[in-house]
Amino acid sequence: MRFKLKANRKQMKEINKNILRKALKQRRKTTKVELSQLTELSVVTVNSLISEMVLSGEVIEGDDIPSNGGRPSKQYIYNDNYKQSIIIYGYQDNNKNLFHMLVVDSFGVCLSRKKGYIEHVMNNSFDSWIKAAFQSYANICTIVFGLPGAEENGVIYVHDYPDIIGDQFITYYQEKYGVSVIYENDINATTLGFYSRQNKATVQTVVGLYYPRIYGPGAGTVIMGEIYRGCRNFAGEVGWIPLIPSWKDLNYDDPEEVLLMLRQIVVMYCCILAPENIVIYGDFLNNDILCSLIEQVRTLLNGNFIPDISFERSLERDFELGLIQLVLKEYERIEGLALWC
Repeated sequence: MRFKLKANRKQMKEINKNILRKALKQRRKTTKVELSQLTELSVVTVNSLISEMVLSGEVIEGDDIPSNGGRPSKQYIYNDNYKQSIIIYGYQDNNKNLFHMLVVDSFGVCLSRKKGYIEHVMNNSFDSWIKAAFQSYANICTIVFGLPGAEENGVIYVHDYPDIIGDQFITYYQEKYGVSVIYENDINATTLGFYSRQNKATVQTVVGLYYPRIYGPGAGTVIMGEIYRGCRNFAGEVGWIPLIPSWKDLNYDDPEEVLLMLRQIVVMYCCILAPENIVIYGDFLNNDILCSLIEQVRTLLNGNFIPDISFERSLERDFELGLIQLVLKEYERIEGLALWC
């Protein structure tokens, strides 16, 4: 027996609004007639929905433009600031905890940013930054944290900052600011950012490895645009793998030791996941190590497989880009929730 899901009138309205919203975001600025042609929704439906979106502030009325001798057509613009989000992420910089905060708009464009060092990270360490952002921006709907460690169902249970382990960190910000709070592992977000820069037609699987020296290494895997987290979000906790030398004993300034460690982990991922790309982040990496690593991996695998291996000395660019991707996905989730409310 087949069951058909039927949408009621309210749900159909939200479905149509999401279709319209997607077209508006793609075009940024357009007329009702153009929207009707783009979405294949009737002009009557477009008129009704656009009126609602103007009233809510999601869409802004623009200028009138000529229309081939007829009545001028009004342009409608998707409001960049209808939704805003706070992104906070941190990593090691000269053996200190450096954190960045940025506020982004509906398109993930940065509106403002700041950075600073925090020696001891506590549950309320980011309170002053977040409070100031809420005072400056009226439409913040999400806070996204990009930090090392593992989290499941709001409970942080593995972390480089032991004082935020437990169920209080995420809950603290949810309850205080009344918005959704997303926590993502640093290398997961960074790998997602790296993946977003690749050609999706040729790259399906990407592995990222991060070695911050004073903390344990981490790995992220992105498969067809989705982060693979594993059971209890534990995937990527590679610091627990008993490699020789271990990350604790490794002399990061000795290229031979670095090569010995990296070739083990790279070969392991090649044999298990066979990713198209492996990117490794660390301030101790250089081109000589990269060339040697590629040759050693090719030899160890007898030429049967070799991914595109690359090094990045800093993860900042990809880290930030990955967190912005998560914000955009959260906007889509929030918009989709309206279908079933």
